[in-house]
Amino acid sequence: MVSQRRTLTRAGLSLSIQVSGPLDPASVPVVLVHGMGGDRTTWRPLASKLRKAGRTVVSFDMRGHGRTGPAESYLLDDFRDDLSAVVDDLGAERVDLVGHSLGAHTALRFAISTPQRARRIVLEEVPPIPRDAADLAEEVTPSATLGERIRGIGSLVANPGPFLRFDRALGDPVMSAFAIAEPAWWCSLQQVTAPTLVVSGGRRSFLPPRHLRDLAYALPSGDFLTIEAGHSVHRDRRDEFTEVVLAHLS
Repeated sequence: MVSQRRTLTRAGLSLSIQVSGPLDPASVPVVLVHGMGGDRTTWRPLASKLRKAGRTVVSFDMRGHGRTGPAESYLLDDFRDDLSAVVDDLGAERVDLVGHSLGAHTALRFAISTPQRARRIVLEEVPPIPRDAADLAEEVTPSATLGERIRGIGSLVANPGPFLRFDRALGDPVMSAFAIAEPAWWCSLQQVTAPTLVVSGGRRSFLPPRHLRDLAYALPSGDFLTIEAGHSVHRDRRDEFTEVVLAHLS
């Protein structure tokens, strides 16, 4: 077994990475990519189950989060390029990817740009780029149900690190990027060859499930699943989400 923390420096940024699990050069690592406002510690329960299933697990703090710290630029492709650097640093030819929210979008951008390096993908509550004026006219505002707020407070008390280290400056550039229609981005989904499971949090989420369903079916090997939980499925329906991830990645 291997368990190590390391730092990868690129473009003036020090990416904080955690690698754990069986030391098997022939295996395909699972890379976990957290959402906005989180950090790699939010994946601990899932990472533990993956390790018990014999998988090598890699998680890292994205720019503006956790121990990686703030960055000068927060373009969506910056997050993708950081993920690419992490995968390069692993020395693995292919990886499995599990991402949540902004992390899911980052994983998808990685799979679009380098499809040969993604073996299987799980995208939890992935925000798609608007397709057209009709999508832009449907205002989507991040929000949370009362239950999510209560569970979020509980998570904050138990693990305040992600909240304290989160760079609030990244909110505006990221949200602005999701407010521009890019029909070409939808065409680029055809480049993703990996079997991809898109998980929606259902009607409780601020992301309309139909948009995630459209994204799933725009992928050559996409599938769609709803787990009624709101935006943080891996937190609020942990066992069910873990079971789905293990099944898809196997």
